[in-house]
Amino acid sequence: MLNAAAERLGVSLRQTEDELTRDMLLATASQINCVGGSNGDNPTELTYSDIIGVVRELRTNNAYEFMEGIGGENKFGKMCAEVKLLVIGLELPLAA
Repeated sequence: MLNAAAERLGVSLRQTEDELTRDMLLATASQINCVGGSNGDNPTELTYSDIIGVVRELRTNNAYEFMEGIGGENKFGKMCAEVKLLVIGLELPLAA
């Protein structure tokens, strides 16, 4: 009796996994060729219109969003230059 119940539970588990995997694959874009580029190839180079098309496709298929968007920033710090000057100041002259 216990073996039969365990077997039915195993079958139910695998069927549920199959359904979840199917639903996940339906909600994602598996392959979309870039077509917005100017080089004339197929697929072309990646462009903004290609990215927007993929985002639209994913949102249409109710893809799960697991992160908030991160805005791009054009910031450059001066820490690298300060470290470089410090390292240059620490270098010892080579003996001739």
